[in-house]
Amino acid sequence: MKTTHAYVAPAIGSTQSKVSMEAWEQSLERYNEGKHLEAFHLLLDHLNPGFRAKYGNADGTEFHIPHGSILVNILVRDGRLEVHADFLRLPEKGRVAMLRQVADLTLNRLLLPRFRKEGDRLRMEYVCPLAQSHPHKIYFVLRNICHVGDRYDDEFCTKFGAERCYEPRVTPYSAEECARIVEAIRATCRETLDAVKEYDAERKYGYSWNVIDTAFYKISYFAQPQGQLSNDLDKAVDDMDRELPVAELVAKGRAFLEKLLVTPGEQLAADLYFVDTLVSTKRRSSLANVQENMKDLYQEATEAIEAENYERSVVRILYKFYEMYFYNDVQDDINTVVARALKQSAGKPMEEASEILYAALEKLMDDDLEEDGPDFFSGAAGLDGGTAEAAAEQIARLQQTAAEMQSQVARMQADMQAAMARGDMAEYMRLAMEFQQKMMEQALKDQQ
Repeated sequence: MKTTHAYVAPAIGSTQSKVSMEAWEQSLERYNEGKHLEAFHLLLDHLNPGFRAKYGNADGTEFHIPHGSILVNILVRDGRLEVHADFLRLPEKGRVAMLRQVADLTLNRLLLPRFRKEGDRLRMEYVCPLAQSHPHKIYFVLRNICHVGDRYDDEFCTKFGAERCYEPRVTPYSAEECARIVEAIRATCRETLDAVKEYDAERKYGYSWNVIDTAFYKISYFAQPQGQLSNDLDKAVDDMDRELPVAELVAKGRAFLEKLLVTPGEQLAADLYFVDTLVSTKRRSSLANVQENMKDLYQEATEAIEAENYERSVVRILYKFYEMYFYNDVQDDINTVVARALKQSAGKPMEEASEILYAALEKLMDDDLEEDGPDFFSGAAGLDGGTAEAAAEQIARLQQTAAEMQSQVARMQADMQAAMARGDMAEYMRLAMEFQQKMMEQALKDQQ
């Protein structure tokens, strides 16, 4: 590539999370005070401050909250908290095959909730005493139900002919916006395939892999799709991380882009709409976790620029920036820095684009999110001795934090394996619950 690819403005200007951390802290306090119903109400306020009034009864004991294509029903009665969501109606044909896959979801995707079959209807449910409805646990339950339900219903309808129990309330994009997004999807496919053809001819399969995965992230960024298109992009991203030769991964990614390129516009447009969600599929960003995720990139980009390998710097920074949007609800101050750099670097020669993108990365790593005017990436800072030394110190700190977390997780997993090997199931279950709690706590820290 001689120049960077085009920038496409996203359908949603702000991707900032709607969660309220103040409500979360209050929820924990009320639970510890024994005010369990109030704690649950504040948990809902944490997820979305408007949902309790919009979807609940006057007593705050019954809620019917949409999440994409499922409806989450929550009842508080007889001292219990009941959560259930109808999943799908089983098809006449393919029922056994679908139930096999549902059993796999139960074992590998659902943790505390469980599937229950009622006639031809499948539902996910979880029940516990209200006094045991700790916010950590109920957040995890709601997240688990929402993500499994909304992720697999489209797949099962397409694959097995199942029927929805709930038709989502959607607000389609305008006709003009749909046309813009559809054309941008096709343009992204074309320019990526052209770049891959160039890289493959030079056997630069690593570059090909990067630009393909970036294209998947980029389409998700500007299109914000729902339904099957969202699922297809998720699967395409997962496929790129499989343990296969890079050339084979590139071939799979290229095939997906070629298929997407010829997909009818009306089919793509059918998945372009707004819909209410109870629990975001993405993590709430913070500057700390963005820095943690960018630390290796910072070092890599610094070394690439010092070696005057501007193309490598550009390819890798674009990959990590769009990846950030794919996995995170990005707060507005971070989004301002990154989106502006993406826009200003588009269509630029590699050296110029590298300067702009690296300057944005540097602002993130230096805790510098204040706006400096419309051209604040012009004349980006060079890598003098002081800058390089500071970057190295920051990278070292972030790496130490990551290593400590990885060591802790590895130790817990080893203990679980040892318990399983000696047949001590009681100890294994205790350790599994401890591990689960640790992961839940870490997920919530990522939101803070």
